[in-house]
Amino acid sequence: MKPASRPVCVALALALPVGQACAADEPRLNQAFQDHIAYVATFAMPVLIEKCAALEPGYLQKSAPLYFRYVNSRQDQIERGRLLTLAEFEPGESLQAYRERVLASRLGKLDSGSGEEKQAMCEGALAVLAGARLPGEWPPRVQAAGKPR
Repeated sequence: MKPASRPVCVALALALPVGQACAADEPRLNQAFQDHIAYVATFAMPVLIEKCAALEPGYLQKSAPLYFRYVNSRQDQIERGRLLTLAEFEPGESLQAYRERVLASRLGKLDSGSGEEKQAMCEGALAVLAGARLPGEWPPRVQAAGKPR
């Protein structure tokens, strides 16, 4: 896998399904996506870091400072992302259920993926924590069939 594509793997791991091609023509939707990713990273990255640390010696030492710097430098972005994400909840949907669903669906490759997939996710996470912007938009645009594109 090319190094430039690794952050995209993390986007797939951390984000809800979104259309990527339209983000450039909608800067506000792209910024909302960055905010959403920042929020999801607050609860998904610690789990991802723990799983990657079990796979790669020294990963925790590389990732922990990046994670804390990421969270500390993006407080407003995280809060905006939290609000945007909560606004998309269905009536009766709980935060705990959302988090569990996101973790199960987006980090499953760290349990069942190939060694290359696991490595790509771990390296992509480091890139995100180091500041790589991921393509996408929030909320996802809906096609006529009702599915995000």
